[in-house]
Parts: sequence; C-alpha cells; structure tokens
Amino acid sequence: MITHEQAEERVKMGFIIHLVIYLVVVGGLMALNITRRPEHLWSIWVACGWGLGVILHAVGVFVDSKSRERMIERVMARVDRRSEHRHPRQLNH
Repeated sequence: MITHEQAEERVKMGFIIHLVIYLVVVGGLMALNITRRPEHLWSIWVACGWGLGVILHAVGVFVDSKSRERMIERVMARVDRRSEHRHPRQLNH
C-alpha cells in the first residue's frame, strides 16, 4: 500500500525525470544538428514539440489540481495492482 503523499512524490519525480530526459536528448540533438548541418536547424522542431509536452506535464503536476489528483490516483492504483500481483491475498475457506 502506498500513501497519498508517496504517490504525489512519485508524480513529481515522474515530471523531473521527463524534464531531465528532454534536456539531455534535445541538447544532444541540437549539438548534433549544429555540428553536422548548421544551415538547417531541424532540431528546433523536436525541442518545440517535445517541449510543449513537458510544459503540459508541468501544468498537470504543479498547476491543475484535478489533473494532479488523477495522476496520483493512477500511481496508487498501479502500485496496488503490482503489489497484488506479487503478493496475492490468501482466500480464507
């Protein structure tokens, strides 16, 4: 069983992981783009598209309380399902 606070921390950590992966991948793509074909900056489209997703994720986690609660409930349900799968309850006959 997971508490609401623990689930909320997982939701926040999920956003932080999303942001870090975005920064690393987009930074790498931009570096590759600038060193290989600086006359054609295609990496800006990746940064903008994925960046919009990161912004919407941030709004869902930190601004929109309904969205945050849905994310927390999904985390709690997922942890409960995994726990039930690993440790099934014994039926008493």
